[in-house]
Amino acid sequence: MASNSKGIVRFVKDIKNELKRITWASKEEVKKAVSVVSVICAIYIVLIAIADAIFKAGVTQILDKL
Repeated sequence: MASNSKGIVRFVKDIKNELKRITWASKEEVKKAVSVVSVICAIYIVLIAIADAIFKAGVTQILDKL
C-alpha cells in the first residue's frame, strides 16, 4: 500500500511539472479564438437552418402530392 501512495504522489508531481512546461495562450489570443469559433458556429447554424427549411419544403411538397 505504501508503494502505491508513493506512486500517486509522484504522478501528481509529474503532472504539476508538465503543467509548468506548457506555453499557455494569452488572454488576447483566447479572446480572438473564441470570437472566430463563435462566428463560424453562427454561420454554420444559419446554413443548417436554411438547408433544413429547403428540405422541409421539398419533403412537404412531395408528401402533399401523394
